[in-house]
Amino acid sequence: MRYYLIFSAFFIFLSGCSTTTYTRNISKGVIQDPKIRISAKDKSFELQGEFQAPFHSATRYNSLQMSDKELIKGYKNALHHGARHVIIEINDKTLYGVLALDKADKDGIGPGTQSYKIIIPQAYIDAAKNGKISVVYEYYKLKNDGIIDVGDIKERSWILWLSDEDIFE
Repeated sequence: MRYYLIFSAFFIFLSGCSTTTYTRNISKGVIQDPKIRISAKDKSFELQGEFQAPFHSATRYNSLQMSDKELIKGYKNALHHGARHVIIEINDKTLYGVLALDKADKDGIGPGTQSYKIIIPQAYIDAAKNGKISVVYEYYKLKNDGIIDVGDIKERSWILWLSDEDIFE
């Protein structure tokens, strides 16, 4: 019985130590539409077409911690973890937002762990009106380690909150 308790405590300790580690830098990216330009509100960077990541944030929002519905208000916490206020110019329209460019999990798989591919569908641009917030992001999956099934967890490599009004203060 004593060995069983020791073994159980040891197993619980080891399983509790398996955490997500965001250690893989994503150094480059592309904004798919060449007509879209994302600029830092403080003018510290400008992204258009292919780019080198000007910063890395640490929002670490995955689908287990924060659902898509909850993500709408997640920009406040993201700003505290290195995300940046941005201005998004699309054709003749100006939107405001918050951009998070996160590092990738060491166990991440897929293209979202190698580079950022920023796509802003027209439906999300149209939804960002009258002060409403629209959120777009890219996600990747985690490889299963054989102990815990993480196949349904979506890690987000970048997140962009946008609105037609500058409400992100």
